[in-house]
Amino acid sequence: MVKFFSLIIGAMLMLSAAQAWAAETVINRILVKINDNIITEYDLDEEMKPIMEKLKGRVLSAAEKQQLGKIRKQALNNLINQVLVDQEVARYGISISEASIDKEIQRVKDEQELDDAGFEALVAKDGLTLQDFRAKLKKLFEKQELIGHMVNKKVLVTDTEIAEEYADRKDDYTLDKMVELAIILLPSDVSAVEVKERINDEELTFAEAASKYSIGPGAAAGGSIGEVGYADLAEDWKEALRGLQPGGVSEPLTIQGKEALLSPVTISEDRLVPLEEVRDDIYKELMQKKRDTIFTEYFDTLKQSSVIVYMDDATKPENGVSQ
Repeated sequence: MVKFFSLIIGAMLMLSAAQAWAAETVINRILVKINDNIITEYDLDEEMKPIMEKLKGRVLSAAEKQQLGKIRKQALNNLINQVLVDQEVARYGISISEASIDKEIQRVKDEQELDDAGFEALVAKDGLTLQDFRAKLKKLFEKQELIGHMVNKKVLVTDTEIAEEYADRKDDYTLDKMVELAIILLPSDVSAVEVKERINDEELTFAEAASKYSIGPGAAAGGSIGEVGYADLAEDWKEALRGLQPGGVSEPLTIQGKEALLSPVTISEDRLVPLEEVRDDIYKELMQKKRDTIFTEYFDTLKQSSVIVYMDDATKPENGVSQ
């Protein structure tokens, strides 16, 4: 009888082991082969884990399930791209030190004014552990090094290209109309009409009148309240300034319950930011565009020369090739 039970227990243990092996085989089944590397179901599940955590407990609609399937395919494509990058990183012997990662993490902490606990909490919001974050940061740095190795030496931005970009984007570099404005805010016992007449008769300058009568801002500085955007002015202020040339005096208006006069000290119509002030920004933008273009071309060539085999038709891109 003992022997009989031993055989039954042994058979059950073998069955459990076989089931566990079968489950592991399903979980770790190979989805894609990329040259000498593979991506498994487990790899893809790990990539999808942050998204799945956010969806935990939700009942998805048919449309949401379809969208999730697209996201899963994109995640697989991202993994394929990462494997190709990893292979190139290994081929060129690119290495990122732990010190470089530590330095970048410290920079983020300083910028966000975070201590260790605060930083870990920030990382956790994206469903990552500190170790996960370090791994992803390392991958990012490796890709940047690869781009630098393969792309930067091929990128050149000329002065002519910068000038053409500046000319094509004039609207981006046009400043709005600005007015350097002076104001006289008068006490109740002083007439704005009389003050305006004295200024027009050149008995006083606007600045002198501001210093003598104004109870408003900038009285000691000739009434100047600095440069303001014309579009930001209240409608009654715009109406008072309409048609005035620099140095002119507006008709009286009421501001904060007091009579007031306005004077545009200077008026800057819509004008272009000088090229020299934006040259560096344009240069950096053009460099980045060229880097992206060249790296895309390089990466497309890399994909075409690689052996990428999908082991499951359900994971293939719709056009049959990796994007």
